[in-house]
Amino acid sequence: MGTFSKRNVLITGGLGFIGSNLARRLVALGADVTLVDSLIPQYGGNLFNVHDIKDRVKVNVCDVRDPFAMAYLLKGKDFLFNLAGQTSHLDSMIDPQTDLDINTKAQLSI
Repeated sequence: MGTFSKRNVLITGGLGFIGSNLARRLVALGADVTLVDSLIPQYGGNLFNVHDIKDRVKVNVCDVRDPFAMAYLLKGKDFLFNLAGQTSHLDSMIDPQTDLDINTKAQLSI
């Protein structure tokens, strides 16, 4: 597990359940962790999810659909854990374009 020690890690969807738990583990392994989350209501991101490690991670509130922000945030990173996504089936049926933008088009720019 020394692979992550002193390595730069970016986690998209980092304020969600899975992303925050991954961040916690990576911090324990000595990684320098940056979390990206759009904090769109109902998508699962919450600053409380990292309350216990907030002083040991960097948090950037931005949307993975912003290719310029993502290009900047990816610079110098050794690892990317891409966990961002829109997971609501109902939302995908009501607004399929947004679902496509987040879950497909944005992934291409990452």
